[in-house]
Amino acid sequence: MKRRITVSVAAELLDALDGTPGSSRSEKVERLLRVALAAKEQQRWVSELKAFYETEKDADDRTEDLEWQALAADAFERED
Repeated sequence: MKRRITVSVAAELLDALDGTPGSSRSEKVERLLRVALAAKEQQRWVSELKAFYETEKDADDRTEDLEWQALAADAFERED
């Protein structure tokens, strides 16, 4: 179930919103919010991954990482 809200925005933002695809402003705002929230989640994942890979690892961890990277690269290149 959807809930109704009222939002005031600057004229240039409303013009930009009206220029995006969608049948209604509500649909457009909802889609843009979903995209923004997904981008924020992706940014969080990237930050966590970056922090993980910037930590000190021993030689065994580095070797295992390289092996997994090679397996992933091979899997992406396969066409079967």
